[in-house]
Amino acid sequence: MNTRLTLAALALAGLSFGAQAASLNVDKPYQLLLVDGEKTKHSVLNSVHSAEVGAGKHQFVLEYVEDYSTKQNIQVMEGDPVIINVDTPADAELTLEYKKPINYQQAREFLRDQASQISVVDKRTGQPVAAEIYTIYRPAGLDLTRGIQDSLRENNQAFSGRTDAAIAAAEAKFGAAPVDADSLEMLKHWWNTADKDTQRAFQIWAIQQQ
Repeated sequence: MNTRLTLAALALAGLSFGAQAASLNVDKPYQLLLVDGEKTKHSVLNSVHSAEVGAGKHQFVLEYVEDYSTKQNIQVMEGDPVIINVDTPADAELTLEYKKPINYQQAREFLRDQASQISVVDKRTGQPVAAEIYTIYRPAGLDLTRGIQDSLRENNQAFSGRTDAAIAAAEAKFGAAPVDADSLEMLKHWWNTADKDTQRAFQIWAIQQQ
């Protein structure tokens, strides 16, 4: 299934329903690499630490990177990618809760099993949010995010692109998409049943994504 087309289909549905935004904010040393299968704008010179999403199921991929170098030693710690699957409540302000390592040795110990030490918390309430958290081996190669996505797909762990909330909202408005419809057919179905204002708004949104 083409993730970009699927997200476009869900965006078309969302235009008519005003989906309530939620957010995930992570502080250093973590940074966001992927959100729902889409690469963030991170780079060697730019770290991404926040993302806004709609209510519903989402997948976040994070990386622990911290420089513990001293005058005597270069010590840059990079952890295995962390995968977080979470059903995000509407208007949630999600963040990570864990005991932050303060030096290289603590970081090494922490990263041996970081998934078990991390929890997702809603800052509005201070309460934990149920989430599936695990790590995958850091893939080889220069394109880290592509390697992560390839690994997730091979193990049937990649984000499907279809959140329950968006699908339910779209079906209530436009009718159910055909069974086993792929993302392009789903987009066509909802486009053909959308009103003119929604179609125009979607066209503007699609142009802005290019």
